[in-house]
Amino acid sequence: MKRASRIGLSLLLVSVCLGLLTPRKALAQEHAKLVDLYGSVLMGGTVGRGTDGGTPDFFHQSQGGAAGVNVGVRLIFLDLSIRFLQMFDGAGRAGTLSTVMLGPALEIPVVGGGKDVHGRVRPVQVVVRPGLAAGFGFGTDAPVKPPLTNDQLAAKGLLLMGRFGIERLFGPVLGIGAEVQGGYHYLFGASGLTSDHSEGWQLAGFANVSLHLGI
Repeated sequence: MKRASRIGLSLLLVSVCLGLLTPRKALAQEHAKLVDLYGSVLMGGTVGRGTDGGTPDFFHQSQGGAAGVNVGVRLIFLDLSIRFLQMFDGAGRAGTLSTVMLGPALEIPVVGGGKDVHGRVRPVQVVVRPGLAAGFGFGTDAPVKPPLTNDQLAAKGLLLMGRFGIERLFGPVLGIGAEVQGGYHYLFGASGLTSDHSEGWQLAGFANVSLHLGI
């Protein structure tokens, strides 16, 4: 746990420091949103390790390419997201990971859209999103056969992570971006027995296409 804790803490501190960066006041006011409902399609990969080499770790066993969807709502500085990832290996579809995460998140505009020929301010073009999150993860070691039931689970438990994303906006709705996230996990086997658990670190990176409905 010591090594995982140091890695997770370092990632969280980086996100906090990035979140403390203050954008130009004009850009912040121009882009301010009270609520943002969003949905994303993701493609990338994950990697992870457990601190006990003798105990199977879900993130180690399922690491590799991944694709999925993410839906959520951000209310000012609080973000709630639900994510489903399908992992892939050399034989095709492998395990899955479903997460529910909640935590503080900032949306910082860094590149404005300038003004049009009539002097009107165009929408912000580029934003960065540092944040922290805690929640629950549910992993399977094979593709899910809907609906997801407890007997399909290979692991379930707590996730803590730091997150950082950057997005190029094309108007108020469409965005294309990338994100990295990483931190600490403590997962039980599907049986939930205390002796059947793994803790360690995980890291993921994704490209994404997103739709936003904000006010």
